[in-house]
Amino acid sequence: MKKVLVALVVLTMVCLGSMAFAAADVSVGGSVQIRSRDFDNLRFSNTDPSGSYADTQERVELDVNVKAGDDVKGKIALWNDFNDWGTIEQQQGNGFGNSLSSSPAADHFGFREAWVNFNVPGIPVNVTAGHQLLALNQGWFLRNKHFGDDAWVIANVTGPNTAAFVNIVAQKNNAAEADSAVDAYALLDVFKIDDGNMVMVDLSYVKAGLSSVVPYPPLGSAVAEFPNIAGSNLYNLGLGYTGKIGPLGLKIEADAQAGKLENPATSEPKFEGNQIVIQGTVALDPVGLEFTLARGSGTKQQSTLVGAPGGPNVGQYINFLDVDPHYTFLYEYKTITAAGARNTGFANTTAASVGANVNVSKSVNVAVDVWYLLATEKDSTPLANATNDTGSPSNYVGTEVDATIMWKLYDNLTWNWNLGWFKPGTCMSAPRVADSTSTAVAGSVEGMTHYITGIQGILSLNF
Repeated sequence: MKKVLVALVVLTMVCLGSMAFAAADVSVGGSVQIRSRDFDNLRFSNTDPSGSYADTQERVELDVNVKAGDDVKGKIALWNDFNDWGTIEQQQGNGFGNSLSSSPAADHFGFREAWVNFNVPGIPVNVTAGHQLLALNQGWFLRNKHFGDDAWVIANVTGPNTAAFVNIVAQKNNAAEADSAVDAYALLDVFKIDDGNMVMVDLSYVKAGLSSVVPYPPLGSAVAEFPNIAGSNLYNLGLGYTGKIGPLGLKIEADAQAGKLENPATSEPKFEGNQIVIQGTVALDPVGLEFTLARGSGTKQQSTLVGAPGGPNVGQYINFLDVDPHYTFLYEYKTITAAGARNTGFANTTAASVGANVNVSKSVNVAVDVWYLLATEKDSTPLANATNDTGSPSNYVGTEVDATIMWKLYDNLTWNWNLGWFKPGTCMSAPRVADSTSTAVAGSVEGMTHYITGIQGILSLNF
């Protein structure tokens, strides 16, 4: 912790220097969050202790925002990501680390954001360069708002239209070898129809060099036939809409993929994934209604073993999502999905949900959502693959009920809670090996499908 304090002191001195010598406006903010968690049966077995744990963690963030006139801005966000109580005083600062690490003493300290933004003199172009939080469209293909990405974003705003080019350096396994990098590029356009409606289109290209190391996870959905996407060229075309039709608020994203994986052992399979996600809300004060309809493709044909000739094309939708919850509280966020890993969005998942929220007081809102989940292609799921391609007897993934309590204690202090109950379906019964509940893919133990429960509360002070 001493190293953290030293870093904060140095950062404060830098800020004071900027105020004195650069005539810039500098503001300092941040947050302190305390997270309490208790999860049971993440491996679908109420007799397996490796699937249950409870802990309390703390996250500290310090944001420094700089503004020099109307044309230059910058930000540094320094944080210690969620770290188990009882270990926060251990030596830190040797590396960013991963908050999902199985070791509670792992380093979680680093820069969440560090970027500069400016308008190019004389031309209507805005540039943001550095480590920044990014999402494309509605965030169902690319969303990294937890750890951030190293990227360039070059944009032009002309009236109601915004066009932009994005370049992300996602990974560089060996600085001396260009073939070891994973790079992503995107062209996007957002058109504001009126104050309540806008449409968007984006075309993305992800290139993973032949020498790169890109396992599933952490980048993207699991494709059991291909544990590494090295040598892939993936294209994603996304269309989106955000707006209102009468009292109905809508967010829609549709994506289609192409490209191929340059892997001679599997005859260079092609990417053929697609997805559509429709989310709606109706505000009827003090009650609000919401729903989600979503389908992400899976691989239609049954899997063959890796290295076998004539391997299947990749029909499963590939996405690049962060480690935060995306829709359900347990399925997808805390346990294995029909795509074979965590944080896979709607890859090989068809989902429908209905929910409602109500303001029970001026400071408390309570929401309940019910999810019905299916495997889009049951025979291609890694869960079915775990049974040596005998296939799953069903595509029923399960039913989940989530409750959210949003409690505002003061203007800058909240204490929000998530509670979940998930009953896995038959197609989730295939065994899956997990080395720990913190890092990994959690799956069924001995073919069991006992229900999963979880509760998480985050006390958050923002300043």
